Amino acid sequence: MGVTVFFACGHTAIISETSLVKPTCACGEHRVRSVKTRAPRFVGACTGPYAEMKALEPMAVSLAEKPPLKLKESD
Repeated sequence: MGVTVFFACGHTAIISETSLVKPTCACGEHRVRSVKTRAPRFVGACTGPYAEMKALEPMAVSLAEKPPLKLKESD
């Protein structure tokens, strides 16, 4: 599946998700009005311009306070 690019001129183009080329319309327009693509999916460790890979040591985590939390009755 590609990325649908909507240009300011009103034209659209579909480009590859992995394209490194600046999108330009056939009429010469380069300003992008909006982009439609699939939702991102992150599984396990990820890499990319905004992700940093770190090997983390396992650790025990407790989310509940001690003693256990008591739920309040709703009205």
